[in-house]
Amino acid sequence: MDNPSPPEAQPEKEPYPGEQHTRLSGAWTGLVIGLLGLVLLLVFILQNLQNVELSFLIFHGHLPLAIALLFAVILGAIIVLGFGGARIMQLRMVARSARRQAPTARPRPDQP
Repeated sequence: MDNPSPPEAQPEKEPYPGEQHTRLSGAWTGLVIGLLGLVLLLVFILQNLQNVELSFLIFHGHLPLAIALLFAVILGAIIVLGFGGARIMQLRMVARSARRQAPTARPRPDQP
């Protein structure tokens, strides 16, 4: 009696209809997360309304601090998207040229 028997494995149950992950449930989750992000952004903007002086090259002006930071984030995102898009296009061109140079009929590994 020193060795207890292992518990029996429970068979996995099939999910009930509606319990599976669907595109609509993913969209709903994204919508909720997006709305929470917008509420947090609105709170950030409302708490940082003091004006700051901005100077960039020949542009000078006054903006609320939160709006200036929001513009900086948007500009940074545009720069990252530009470089990322250029890299993706570069990789696609390399893959396309590799496909064109590859032989169309590949020998099977079991054939000499």
